[in-house]
Amino acid sequence: MRTIDLNIPGQKTTVKNVSVLGLGCAAMLGRAGRRESMAALGAAYEAGITFYDTARSYGYGACEGLLGEFFAGERRSSVVLCTKFGILPGNPGGWKNRVKPLARAVLKVVPQLRGAVRKQAADQFTPGQFSVATLRSSFETSLRELKTDYVDILLMHGPPASVLEDEDLLEELRRMVDTGKVRVAGVSAEGEVIRSVFAKHAPLLQAAQFPMNPFSMDLASQTTEAAKSMMLIANHPFGGAEGIARCRAQIERIRLNSATPALLREKLDARDEGLLPEFALNSILSDTGVSVVIPSMMQPAHLKSNIRAVEQCRFSPPELRQIRESFASISV
Repeated sequence: MRTIDLNIPGQKTTVKNVSVLGLGCAAMLGRAGRRESMAALGAAYEAGITFYDTARSYGYGACEGLLGEFFAGERRSSVVLCTKFGILPGNPGGWKNRVKPLARAVLKVVPQLRGAVRKQAADQFTPGQFSVATLRSSFETSLRELKTDYVDILLMHGPPASVLEDEDLLEELRRMVDTGKVRVAGVSAEGEVIRSVFAKHAPLLQAAQFPMNPFSMDLASQTTEAAKSMMLIANHPFGGAEGIARCRAQIERIRLNSATPALLREKLDARDEGLLPEFALNSILSDTGVSVVIPSMMQPAHLKSNIRAVEQCRFSPPELRQIRESFASISV
């Protein structure tokens, strides 16, 4: 698996051995059960994935503990653990949490219920928790669950732009960085907040995580410059099931367009299952300043396909730009 060393300009921070493809762990102990989650961690680790993205809220508060169990001991020093604070999980022992296995079984039979299940699950979280006291409590819980005395990256999880002006919170984060409990601090948010991060760029905030997929590349106009002083992490690279369907349809339009160069049309073979991940992942990683992209790869086939995509891309940088421009012309 291809890895990089990130030296953040103007800072003393170096994050070494970072795989450009990371594992997004949001589904673990939520949509995916314990056995499937542990299998995904094992497969990713064996494949050379070194970047693992979690949060205090993932898995209804239990995901960090799963990672802590898996990476305890010698494995810890070989990986980059990114976690978040700001969204608190509900009571992990509550009855709703206990019926998760039943919910997973129902969704396998009736996937159309996924939207309703997500709405019910959202009720179990408390967002917007950015007080200094909550930061301290949440972070100490994260350290305990992850079975470590430091985290590589700690991100604010879905903050409003106003939180970026909270000097008390920033000072507490700075203290954690200065004492070595946090190597890199930053923000995980949607595009509008990330634009504020890029514009103001408090020196303390050295990492930014945000959604980016072929139909949502508008941040790319700012990420190349932002990458000169920050580590950039892209999530949700396929845009969900709807995004995958839209991507395939647009790729087929490009293939059928007589203005598309013949060599590129030959590469756009819709029958090839590797086509979509090659385009989506490399569009995000090529010429954007993004260092790491973190899909959810719970199935071994998805893991293998995504690794192959970033290591053996069929498209040249100019071809990627041409396809991206075609997507941008119809993006909303």
